[in-house]
Amino acid sequence: MTDRTLQYRYLGFISLVLGFAVVHWLKPVLLPVTIALFMTAVAWPINTWLNKIFPKRISHILSYVALICILSMFAGICHMAIAEFTASFPKYEIQFITLLQDFRSVLRDFGFPPPGEVKPEQIQDLITPLITTFYTTLGHTVLVVALVMLGLPELIYWEDKLENCLGKTNGNRWGKAATDAAKSFHKYMTVMTGIGAISAVLTTGFAWITGLDFALLWGLLAFIFNFIPVLGAMLILIPTTFMAIMQFGDTSQVWVILVGMGTIQFFIGNVVDPKFQGKFLSMSPIVILISIAFWSFLWGVPGAFLAVPLTHIFMVTCYQFPNTKKIACLLSEGKGTCDV
Repeated sequence: MTDRTLQYRYLGFISLVLGFAVVHWLKPVLLPVTIALFMTAVAWPINTWLNKIFPKRISHILSYVALICILSMFAGICHMAIAEFTASFPKYEIQFITLLQDFRSVLRDFGFPPPGEVKPEQIQDLITPLITTFYTTLGHTVLVVALVMLGLPELIYWEDKLENCLGKTNGNRWGKAATDAAKSFHKYMTVMTGIGAISAVLTTGFAWITGLDFALLWGLLAFIFNFIPVLGAMLILIPTTFMAIMQFGDTSQVWVILVGMGTIQFFIGNVVDPKFQGKFLSMSPIVILISIAFWSFLWGVPGAFLAVPLTHIFMVTCYQFPNTKKIACLLSEGKGTCDV
């Protein structure tokens, strides 16, 4: 290995690290732009279908209206769930503090330093910032929708722009990669939204039947956590079991909630997911976990939700070029095919 080759590799590694640092530093700008690009990819098939029926301007307007209606409906459900939680949770403050005291005792028995005591007035101080952050995130949706409105009409000319800037051969290659990535992401969102809706309905129905409070909130969380593969199913079990302990206190009822919620998530993960996703969206579980950890480090909680679609789009794009096709093979599940 020559000195020049080592220099190139060192420069490549340094450039890669600096690139990740820039992505992390520009999170306030890149995050809404990335979400807007994803939403544009979702809205584009709707806009294409409407173009066959209405003139272009009317189809754009109808696409915007459909997007705003969907987001408004989701925001309304979120508001209802959070309003119910904030109105009823104060009655569980005593149980919450008792659980924390029991947890401190367990840590002390095992020789771990227990956390400081939590007073009743501090509980609202812990919950309020979380709710404020959530509504601030919804407020950023306005910026995202504005970016989608500006970007959606431009997609008509993107193939011509690529061909003019990169030449016909490279332009067509990159255009095909972008088209395949957009179609792949649209199918991913369609499948995951459908699976999330099934999970939300089952979770809400089970919570309502068993009498667990905040059934709408648990269904909403089940829908949201569904977009975090592998870890999402485990995450929904934590708050529901914790709430069952505070509400019922009875060990048998708590086990009913835990086993029931676990059964629902097992059914979703082992029956519904393989049936709808198949091999098309499959990635190696190790790659999924690494991508979630990586993007969570760069962009926090939003990065955890965007990790899988970003990695999947990267995999689809790599598959379009002979020099990077083997990377797509390494990221895929199973043996894969690396024929270039």
